[in-house]
Amino acid sequence: MPTTGKTHRVLVVDDNRDGADALGLLVEELGNQVHVTYGGTQALEVATAFRPDLMLIDLVMPDLDGCGLVMRFRRIPAFAHTRIVAITGQKDEEHKSSALKAGFDAVLFKPVALSELKDALASVVQVVGFAGRSPTLAKERARLGVDRRLPIGEARRIRNNRKSKTLTQAESEAAMCEGILRFQEEYMGWRSEQIRAHFIKDLLVVRIVGALTLAERQLGKSLLPAKGRDLIKQVRTQLLEVARPMLESLVHEVAGVKVLSMHHDISTVTAEEVVVFSLAGAPRFG
Repeated sequence: MPTTGKTHRVLVVDDNRDGADALGLLVEELGNQVHVTYGGTQALEVATAFRPDLMLIDLVMPDLDGCGLVMRFRRIPAFAHTRIVAITGQKDEEHKSSALKAGFDAVLFKPVALSELKDALASVVQVVGFAGRSPTLAKERARLGVDRRLPIGEARRIRNNRKSKTLTQAESEAAMCEGILRFQEEYMGWRSEQIRAHFIKDLLVVRIVGALTLAERQLGKSLLPAKGRDLIKQVRTQLLEVARPMLESLVHEVAGVKVLSMHHDISTVTAEEVVVFSLAGAPRFG
């Protein structure tokens, strides 16, 4: 089956397991990364972790219907402009009008035709801006502060073209944000909501907001608070210790100084994580 030409992260939400799975498989066959969930309430947490580019949501669900779900999504800044399409078997203008008023971008009727599905995927492609980034994502990143990012390759280019062979403090902090984000995505397998990096004399402080994964949040709920908290902290600390050489190398490349020690803590209440690097000396900025 021909693909739509661009891979998207697509969340399918439908309490009908067979219908949801069938739609998910079809979207996957078109070359996209798909996650299927079988209820509106669960979809709220799944979407936070999965960060979809497109959501396909059934209108009639028992726990939280599609209109109620999309209204809750639209109140979350990260999903205020995400492409969300309603899927329904109710083929009348009243249901369609209600869905659009609730916040859906479009309404498709079951059974969804392949051409309609491709159009829905293409509608996400159409908002792609410069360098393959969409205005929606750019606005979200600007709001979250993660647009203070400088790709490591670009940082190298800037540094090599300068007589001083150094980055400014702002550039160094932006490169650290990019590096930590890439580290999370490629090594840890998740992406936080916000990353801030601050060089303070011979310290580097990295503050990560929205650091807990969906699995960790569920773990915290399923156990006694203290037990869940301690287990999450232990696992996170161990993961960072295993990956410590990668992080130290990143800091050394960006700041030009070696790391003496690394200190870490995470709050299971606020989902905020802090990593502090003690450096061999204060970085020299251009």
